This record gives sequence, structure tokens and C-alpha cells, in this order.
Amino acid sequence: MNSVVLTQPTLRSDALKDALRAAGWEPVEMPMSMIAEASDLDWPEICLTAALSRWVLFPSPAAIAVVMAALQRQGLSWPSGPGIGLIGPGSRDMLDAWQSRIAGLATALTIAPDDAPFDAERLLARPELNRISGDKVVVLRRADGREAWLNTLADRGAEVIARSVYRMIECVPSPGAYEWFGAQVASGSGFVYSIASADAGRRLAKHVLALPCADWLMSQPVMTQHPKIAQALREHGWREVFEHPPGGSALVHALESRRKPRP
Repeated sequence: MNSVVLTQPTLRSDALKDALRAAGWEPVEMPMSMIAEASDLDWPEICLTAALSRWVLFPSPAAIAVVMAALQRQGLSWPSGPGIGLIGPGSRDMLDAWQSRIAGLATALTIAPDDAPFDAERLLARPELNRISGDKVVVLRRADGREAWLNTLADRGAEVIARSVYRMIECVPSPGAYEWFGAQVASGSGFVYSIASADAGRRLAKHVLALPCADWLMSQPVMTQHPKIAQALREHGWREVFEHPPGGSALVHALESRRKPRP
């Protein structure tokens, strides 16, 4: 069992593939969604707005990847004024990957939840985000992102400026993915899925369940990083779901723990 099926968008899985290969795992890309930058964004204006704010919050690693790629493409620096709010280790990994490429990013103050579950609600529990009356808070997010936690920031007296910087486009398994599944079934070679969202797990399950070998494919272990996602994956038919802390290194550690022979 040396292969890991990655269902994350390619923009998020690039660094993860390197970490898996370094640990002796073979990453197999089967993205269930694609990240697309929103159109007609004025990035210099977004940077100026961020510079005048107290905090810039990123609700996902994808938001970081999109924003930093745009700044690099346009030769823009990270503004010196605002702190950065992250939802957890996966977002920190993504931010760290960009620090050497975006001027000013390495010196920005960052905050994130201290412990699991790593999500927007835990970020809002940080004391720094409870003392924001009169502050500007910029949220750079997905086009269909949730509104509830933006309302929480506004209720605390912040001037909330939400910008939709990307959208997710659903994908289906490629013909090559089906061929790969067939080869694993024929050889009996087990593998591991890495599924980081309930939507990805639902979409992949729909396609897998239509295959003659569905029972075996759905029995392969699934690694995910949040209790709510794990529960949703079980409801979608995945039988062996295991949780691990967020972040690429945590996934590799969890995989290594499964590969070690039991006494």
C-alpha cells in the first residue's frame, strides 16, 4: 500500500505531492474540483484595501494560493499593515510556501486556532478577533462562502469587507483514473484516499459506486482532517475513514503510522 489518491485541486496538492514522494509514497491525482480565480479583480485595489485594514482573513488554503499567485503575477508585495488570520495548519503550510516569493509576507503577524477543530469558528474564538470594534477586517474567500461568521465579525463592531477571489469548479474522474482503479483491482494493490472536503468525497463516491468493483474501492482507507468531514464521508458510503491533524506533514505522519506493521 504505497499509493495515495489526492482528490484536492491541483493548486493545493502540488506541495503535498513533494512531501509524499519524499516519504516514499506515490501520489495519484484525481482532483474532484478545480480552483478558478474570480474574474475582473483589481488586485492593486485589494492590496490597498488590505493595507488600510487591521486583519486580512483567509478561510481556506485555496484562498491563499489564489491571492498569492495573483500578487506574484502582478509584481505586488504584501502590505505592511494588516495581520493575517488563518484557519489551521494546512493554511499555514500554504502561506509558508509563498513567503519566499512575496515581499513583505514573511514579516506579517499571523494568528490561527490553537487547537482542533481547525475552522473559521475556532479562528473567530481568538482573542485578537474579539477586540475589533471599529477595525476594518478584510475577508478573501470563495464566491459561495458562508455568511454567518462574517455576521459575527460585524456584530463585534468590525467594518467587514468581503471579497470573492475564487470559485470552485466541479470535476469528474478522468478516463485515466478509471483505468488506474481497474489496475489496482486486478492486482489487489491497496491504496489510500486523501479526501479533504465532504463535497469531494460525495462526488467521488458517486462515480466509484457505479463501477463493478465499487465494494472493494469503497473499502480502501480514507484520510481526512476534520470530524465533520469524516462523518459526512461515512454517510456517503466510505467505510474506513481515519482522521488526522491538518497539514501535509500530519498526513504523511498518519500514512506512515498505517504503513508500519502492527506487533
